[in-house]
Amino acid sequence: MCFKRLSCCVVFLGICLGVVAPSLGLSNSNVLVLYNPASADGVQIANYYAQVHPGVSLLPLSGVSQSEQISADQYLTTLRPQVLDYLGSASGAQITTLVTTKGLPLRIYNSQANPGTYPGWRGQSFGTPLLNSWWKPYSSLESELTRIDRISTANEMGDQAYFLGTAYGFSTPHQAENPYFGATTSFDRVSFDGMRLTARLDGFSASDVIGAIDRAQHAILYPVGYRGTVVIDNDPTAPAAQVNKMPALRDKMASRQQPTVYDNTGSAIVNASVPVIGYVSHGVNNGSGALQPGYIGSQLNFNLAKGAVFDTWESYNAYSFTAGGNRSGQGLIGDWLAAGGTAGVGCVEEPLASASNVTNEDLLFDGLVRGMTFAEAAWSATKQLSFVNTVVGDPLMRWLPVVAGDADCDGRVGLTDLALLSGHWNVRSGMTWATGDFNGDGVVTVGDLSLLSSNWGWIRPSSAPAENPTTVPDPATLSLLSVGAVALLRRRK
Repeated sequence: MCFKRLSCCVVFLGICLGVVAPSLGLSNSNVLVLYNPASADGVQIANYYAQVHPGVSLLPLSGVSQSEQISADQYLTTLRPQVLDYLGSASGAQITTLVTTKGLPLRIYNSQANPGTYPGWRGQSFGTPLLNSWWKPYSSLESELTRIDRISTANEMGDQAYFLGTAYGFSTPHQAENPYFGATTSFDRVSFDGMRLTARLDGFSASDVIGAIDRAQHAILYPVGYRGTVVIDNDPTAPAAQVNKMPALRDKMASRQQPTVYDNTGSAIVNASVPVIGYVSHGVNNGSGALQPGYIGSQLNFNLAKGAVFDTWESYNAYSFTAGGNRSGQGLIGDWLAAGGTAGVGCVEEPLASASNVTNEDLLFDGLVRGMTFAEAAWSATKQLSFVNTVVGDPLMRWLPVVAGDADCDGRVGLTDLALLSGHWNVRSGMTWATGDFNGDGVVTVGDLSLLSSNWGWIRPSSAPAENPTTVPDPATLSLLSVGAVALLRRRK
């Protein structure tokens, strides 16, 4: 069957748009991008992000150090006031999400001595051992910014008694308790105690970050038969084996019909036969798995899908975004982005191994599969605020599904897909989604053509405009093509 005739047949079978609408939630106008005007990388990244997402707001922060670590005093007296001034203005009224960029501090060190008590804190008195365990000297800039409206002193920044919030009968949450934790709905500040979502656009280089931003605009859930997998590399001997949520992640993905590769042995998973959309492991803590600090680039033989998300049980996997810098003997999110990954969650300092201290992998990936934005999925899976956790990547990224007919998975159904199907018409073996076998029966026939036809002209919803969007023929053209289709079908009969 020639390509021209097959085009006619598509029209004859019927054309309709089958757009899959994402859930309501964050939009460009809700995002404020913070950058350091003294950092060329930061300026480039902020401007590029604004081009990709028209409508986001930009805010330069003056007098801020470019070092990856600053003091709590520098955060409270220099950085925080500038952001608060903007948020308090008319322009900042709709901002729910703060995005930091390369060139801004990553980690905040609180030199305030452990006070041992928290004066005025609900008038409660607790024992010294518990009070000591609540005091933490480090936090990430992104985690601190989630509570920029509430936490205003170094004493509050170090107070991590989050578990004595509403879960223990208090009428209001503790400032470090994440009110959005476990949520399955779209984020809004009113419903979640005035907190804000945050994310960081960072990597070893500006080009790494820009590449990740581009990939985020085309993040997809691959179709059955061509579908990306979530690699879940567990290890019963790893230090965090008793507290991680990897088995729960496996079960949640199965319930969502999302393929996974799961392992619970001492061997590390380093190969995958299909594109990898997510990676969860113990990293260098993988028991006898022998993963080395640079394992992401040197040992993992993965084809990373656009939208691939990284989450490992490594205490310092977000310690630095300086190429060749201190990695504390562990794999870094920066490695993931340099290898073609898109986003990740991690820690800028030691969080301790607990599902209450780090992002819960089962909630993170479940949220992504259900259509939440990356920022929503990441923070709804993270129990603690004003802590060492950070979220790296485009906060507006969504994992969006591919519809039948999109053979090349580029987010549109049109002539390119029709050409792939036409080129394999009636081939009886070895057929896949990429060759036009949309119903998975192993051959490319009229059933696949019908599926393509039903979604002709579809363009995947995205915050980034599709390149060369498919044009749907006008009614007069459809009429002419339909006549040709009838003649074609008679000839074939």
